[in-house]
Amino acid sequence: MTEQQRVVTWQSPSLYTEQLHALSGSEYVAAVRRGDIPMSPMLRLLDIHGQEAQAGHAIFTVVPQEFHLNPMGMAHGGLACALLDTAMAVAVVSTLPRGVGYVTLEIKINFTKPMTTDKGELRAVGSALHIGSRTATAEGKILDAEGTMYAHGTTTLLLMRPT
Repeated sequence: MTEQQRVVTWQSPSLYTEQLHALSGSEYVAAVRRGDIPMSPMLRLLDIHGQEAQAGHAIFTVVPQEFHLNPMGMAHGGLACALLDTAMAVAVVSTLPRGVGYVTLEIKINFTKPMTTDKGELRAVGSALHIGSRTATAEGKILDAEGTMYAHGTTTLLLMRPT
């Protein structure tokens, strides 16, 4: 048995938490894309990358790799969940006004095809469905370059407004 190693570096989210409250969702997303605010340590750990974010829409990608695999040789379901959760949440965040945060209340994922290391880059496309005063909802799909779907889901986010 050959032991593998992976080194991940990141910046502490506590270094930029205050900036979050001073920016609108679209300003925050743009700041992360420019590199002014570091991306989430979780995304670094899983090697998930933001590709696009517009009001109500976001795309994140991942290439399934050996460190994502479960004992059955396919990507652990948590990878699909993290990828969809991120794309759907950023689709909502991109619409939020300054000072409004969120937390995921519920996420529902349907797995339709195994994600394996021979699939190449997979993309999660997230779309905001409803932005209310207290909650928001979004949907998402994980697709390969040919449009084959690997998972789809929905989320409900609790919006945290300044008091």
